Amino acid sequence: MMWAGAAGGADLQGRAPGLAPLAPVATDPADSFEARLGVFAHGVGSVEQGTVDINGEVVSPRLSFGATGPWTFLIPRVHVGGSVNLGSRTSFAYAGLLWTIPVWDRVFIEGYVGPAVHNGSLTPTPTQAGLGCPTLFHAGASIGYRLTQQWSVIATFEHLSNGRTAFGIHCGANQGPGGNQGLNNYGLRIGYSF
Repeated sequence: MMWAGAAGGADLQGRAPGLAPLAPVATDPADSFEARLGVFAHGVGSVEQGTVDINGEVVSPRLSFGATGPWTFLIPRVHVGGSVNLGSRTSFAYAGLLWTIPVWDRVFIEGYVGPAVHNGSLTPTPTQAGLGCPTLFHAGASIGYRLTQQWSVIATFEHLSNGRTAFGIHCGANQGPGGNQGLNNYGLRIGYSF
């Protein structure tokens, strides 16, 4: 009789008997510090493709300054990180603002932008993209899933480029043909909130 009652309750929730529903995330992990670690396919579509980056990043809680309410997801977080290329191509460090937006249940999306510095080539070579400037834009987006209150898995796209504007103004001499090739990286990371 107890099993029948459990089955009836599971049927009402649209779940198979014996499967417990996912527990909601108690507090928003975007209000905590977070450490992230992962791997990226490096320089996809460029002469640097076919190599791998190891990425590490630390993300702050939202800079809410006491703000509350349904629009707090518009408040940015600060992230600082870097990627080391394992194929002797471009490695870089970055900082910037990151927005974490809850979408549904445990799914979230992110967007970010900020500056980056790198050790790559300013002009094109047979094995390195011509990045044009020592300081670049670092921008991208992620989609993530919270496995638990602390752990998440995150798929990320990032782009590095001088954009021939803003950060690139000071290095116009390097912006001839092929002097702003940029890099596109695709990765998978795990995050831990603490």
